[in-house]
Amino acid sequence: MFTEKIRQIYNDAKISTKITLIYAAFFVILMLVVNFVVWYGTFYALYTPAERTIKVSMTNVIKHLAQNENQVDLNSLRGKIITGVVLRIVKDDGKKIFDTDPNYPSIDIFEVNKLRSQPFFADSTMDVAKMKNALVYRAKMDYEVNGEICTFYFFRTITSKTDVFENLEMLLFALDFVGIIFAFFAGKFISRKILKPIKTMTTHAQEIAFGKMDGRITLPAANDELTELAKTFNEMLDRLQGGIKKQQKFVSDASHELRTPATVIAGYIEVLERYGLEDKELLDESISAIRSEAENMRNLLENLLFLSRADRQNQKVKKENINLADIVSDVMKKMIRVVKNHDVRLIQNDDAQIFGDKTMIRQMLRIFLDNAVKYTPKGGKISVTSIRDGDKIFLSVADSGIGIAPENRDKIFDRFFRVETEILVEETGGNGLGLSIAKWIADKHDIKIKVESELQKGTTFTLIIPAA
Repeated sequence: MFTEKIRQIYNDAKISTKITLIYAAFFVILMLVVNFVVWYGTFYALYTPAERTIKVSMTNVIKHLAQNENQVDLNSLRGKIITGVVLRIVKDDGKKIFDTDPNYPSIDIFEVNKLRSQPFFADSTMDVAKMKNALVYRAKMDYEVNGEICTFYFFRTITSKTDVFENLEMLLFALDFVGIIFAFFAGKFISRKILKPIKTMTTHAQEIAFGKMDGRITLPAANDELTELAKTFNEMLDRLQGGIKKQQKFVSDASHELRTPATVIAGYIEVLERYGLEDKELLDESISAIRSEAENMRNLLENLLFLSRADRQNQKVKKENINLADIVSDVMKKMIRVVKNHDVRLIQNDDAQIFGDKTMIRQMLRIFLDNAVKYTPKGGKISVTSIRDGDKIFLSVADSGIGIAPENRDKIFDRFFRVETEILVEETGGNGLGLSIAKWIADKHDIKIKVESELQKGTTFTLIIPAA
């Protein structure tokens, strides 16, 4: 229960708080490891010499006793003891027979104050006795001296060294406390600095929610992940703003295109209401105009629905292996039969199989042909060639029309864009959606479109279609 509560508090905390806590925790763990290494190293450095001096003194005494075959002057042992080490020899009955330092505390005191556990570096002969503020190492051995078994006690007081060690412990604890405080504030400062771009992005996102999209995030000097995130956020804003502008323009243009036929239809209905139905010539003219404008509205709505489904990824594309030559031949026969004011010809039509949607390929070809007819003056030429070259088919629709200005070539596939010409705009009609639809169909079939045009000389659209 308690663990779950802690986890919930952590999950509900801000990211900056989490970073601060994690940073502080790792810093504290690092400090504890470093402090332990320092403590252990100091402990080893301070206490090892005491152990070593006692062992050397014991070795010297043993060698001296062995050389003198147990018949030894005890005073001669003083020269075998390293300075700082105290030697005390006691008989079995507890009587002291030799002592290098008579003022040193008695053995009883050591026995009473002996520590229960030995230091980790001591051997089995080592004991540690603690007297008041003094820490003493004691080693003992039994040996025969002058025909009697005696116990040799070796002592080494390291009170001054333990003072250093205790001071070091206090210093390390103080450093730990200061380190924890430092880690907390440093973590808080660093987390705020690191998360500043994210906070800025959050502010911009809130502004976007209220319709303000002009601001952009200032990129940090460092080229890190947050910089990449800021770049991505700015690019997203650019695309989003561009999409909204296109949508606004799309709605505006669609409204304008729909307003025109609606106005015409309303005008003719008003004429009929005002002048009645007795004038047959006026009646026929009104019916014909209303039918024409209704057809324009129907075509516009169909195109808008097509693009809307395409934008939502709902436009279905049913691909299969089809013969492109059959589609080109059929479309051209109907075009030649319908178009009477232009010279329409099919120059070459190679047999070729492609993988695509038959209806959409037919629709795309008609769009390019209708576009050629609209922007080619009466008596002009329109030619189509379909040439198979390896694994590609080059389908070209060429006309001798008004051409496209260089500054408009990148715009012709934009929605509602039309080449404005005083001569032909009235005659061409249309709503500027045809080439947008054709481009979408081409993209769905991996078809590349190449445009070549020269003002007053004509335009050629070449479709590079992959063969099946």
